[in-house]
Amino acid sequence: MKTELIQLFREKVRAGELPSLLEAHGTFNISSSTLGGSVFWTTYEEGGWKLQFNDVSDWWRILDASDVRLARGTTLRQLRNLLEGRPTSVVVNYADKGYCFGKTSAKTPTGCSVVLIHGWGVRSSSMQKLADALSQEGFDAYNYDYPSAETSIAGHVDHFLKEYHELLAKLPENENIYFLTHSMGGLILRGALAQMTVAEAQRIQAIVMLGPPNQGSVLAYLGKIPSVNKINASLEDMTPEADSYVMNIPAPAWLPPVGIIAGSRDEKVSVKSTHLPGNLKHHHIIVNSSHPGLRKPETVLIYILKFFKEKGF
Repeated sequence: MKTELIQLFREKVRAGELPSLLEAHGTFNISSSTLGGSVFWTTYEEGGWKLQFNDVSDWWRILDASDVRLARGTTLRQLRNLLEGRPTSVVVNYADKGYCFGKTSAKTPTGCSVVLIHGWGVRSSSMQKLADALSQEGFDAYNYDYPSAETSIAGHVDHFLKEYHELLAKLPENENIYFLTHSMGGLILRGALAQMTVAEAQRIQAIVMLGPPNQGSVLAYLGKIPSVNKINASLEDMTPEADSYVMNIPAPAWLPPVGIIAGSRDEKVSVKSTHLPGNLKHHHIIVNSSHPGLRKPETVLIYILKFFKEKGF
């Protein structure tokens, strides 16, 4: 694995992508000057950048041309995640800037890509097990990361659309695109769909939403408390009140097949609230799960794959 990662490091440097990867994903590192690692470190240099492995512990670090340490880690998995544009750890993910996709490549490519959007109060690492599972089934998984409390849902929609359009430009025109969302991620997708053209929406083969508060959540009333609202700009957008964001998302110009999986033990979103409003057509099932449990592959993967393939549960 180390040889492969050294080559990947060289490729990212040559492509000019390493600085943006370091900016987007933290590694428990405090930037600091070093002596260059001439002792106790094995160095692989490319374009002025250095990837080094400690001769004793095998820990790794990345130095810039001035020998300033910009990243560090203790496992090869952390290094792989960094170089492939994914969060290096669950904890560090919460400090990441976000507003980007982390790709997990398909074990065997099939011309299918799935976009994952996490929910409120977590980060993309919460959906990584599902991304990993779908990659094993032939999907290139693009796991979208964003700081849920930073702005309103409308603001998150704008951020997502910008990144999504850039992603679309990189994918083959005949790529089959699927979406998998959890909780508030479904509302971001609905907001994005409302702004898509018919042609853009029709590129999406199917959507599966896990525990979406499509008709609001009473928990969101906490967002109306001034002290909470100061540190969380999106929570109150999900109240079931008539004037809230979630209750006023426009219908899309074209709605792809939608499957909704609700949890019978969901303590945050009631089964009733997961349904799409009005006459928006969708399929719906209930599984024995809590709200966070809906992100477990062993609970939902079989239903996700079935819906992606058959457009029904």
